[in-house]
Amino acid sequence: MIKYVHYKYVINFIISELEGEVVKSHMKTYETPKQYIDLSSIKLSGRILDIGGGGEGVISRHSGHNVIAIDRRADELAETPDIGTKIIMDACNLNFIDKYFDHITCFYTLMYMDLPEISQFLQEAYRVLKSGAKLWVWDIIIPTIKTADVFIAQLQVKVSEEQTITTGYGVTWRREQSLDIIKDLCENAGFIYHEGNENSESFSLCFQRQ
Repeated sequence: MIKYVHYKYVINFIISELEGEVVKSHMKTYETPKQYIDLSSIKLSGRILDIGGGGEGVISRHSGHNVIAIDRRADELAETPDIGTKIIMDACNLNFIDKYFDHITCFYTLMYMDLPEISQFLQEAYRVLKSGAKLWVWDIIIPTIKTADVFIAQLQVKVSEEQTITTGYGVTWRREQSLDIIKDLCENAGFIYHEGNENSESFSLCFQRQ
């Protein structure tokens, strides 16, 4: 078994999430218990667009050369394994033709977006997905009551039988996030709910385009 260890939040929180604010050494952080995510039984085929696919490249490692990984940050894409295609692009402005993709994946990406951004992205996702194609979301639950400055999700991801990734994602604690909030936004964009799972710390969702 190959294990990749990459704590994305250690570097990127400081240079990206605060966006120019002064980083203080005494800022409080909250770290979730380690979440175990098994992607090994999920099979994605056809054209796959991975949103925020820089860094670990979880979906690129999972689904191989069919993946187009986009990210707003060139340094994040530079860290991603050279599997499939990597493009610097904003998820709110997808430069693809209508009804082009069979799947869109968001692996711990929506946590970095404000709700209006998510709504705009979902409109774009609906446009570029084929009829009957699927939108996949994996993300963290962020409580309403703020108890720290930084919220960190710790993960162990089984990408395949041969490959496991241990990683983390950190974000400034600025808004609530839940399965129900994301589900409502997706349905408001026109997606049909297909399936979902939730535990005390994280959730996953799958939707279908009409």
